[in-house]
Amino acid sequence: MYKSLKKYLPQLAIDLNKLVYAWGYGTQELFMELREKEFICTKEMHFLCLKKILKANKIQLTDKLAHIMVEDVWQDFIENNRIYPDTIPVLNQLKQSGYKLGVITDCDLDVAEGIIKKHRLTDYFDVKVISSVIKSYKPDPIMFNEAIKLAKCAPKEGIYVGDSEIDIKGAREIRLTTVILDRERGKKQNQGMDIRPDFRINNLLELPKIISELDGSMRI
Repeated sequence: MYKSLKKYLPQLAIDLNKLVYAWGYGTQELFMELREKEFICTKEMHFLCLKKILKANKIQLTDKLAHIMVEDVWQDFIENNRIYPDTIPVLNQLKQSGYKLGVITDCDLDVAEGIIKKHRLTDYFDVKVISSVIKSYKPDPIMFNEAIKLAKCAPKEGIYVGDSEIDIKGAREIRLTTVILDRERGKKQNQGMDIRPDFRINNLLELPKIISELDGSMRI
């Protein structure tokens, strides 16, 4: 965000770091407020929040340029995206064991596809459920029902791995087995929700053993 603001607003006598914080925090607040109420794609949320903070700071900017700035931010996000070292080995192990793999993401379609392509993950995923296509966000059960439909399996046969309590809420509602990947060991907030996963792990390397214990069919 800082890179984009500095590029398009270089002459402003204002602390860009404060604008970056306001933009990021404001967008996250808007997302948390709207995710279960109405659908607005993530890029549009960024745009609306950017216009709001610019107006509050009496900075004039055309909508066209604001949209360009948002696109720059997301392109930078794709280019600088990183995955954890345990990701590819576990995907390989699960794929080779014959499991159908899928991704359920709140990203816009082009962002999701950009990240998947960057990390060469296309061949791993049989199922892709993307918010901007479904017009909804997690934890709406419709996201998880769509994944089950595309995977052609029953909920009791599916496992969903998320990174927070709110992330697994919809999966639990349709009776998927749920796993929270808690890399930060409890530091993430659960938004006051009393939602418990079936399993909690600290890295993906623990996942194959859980699957093996559930169905007894994986060779570790």
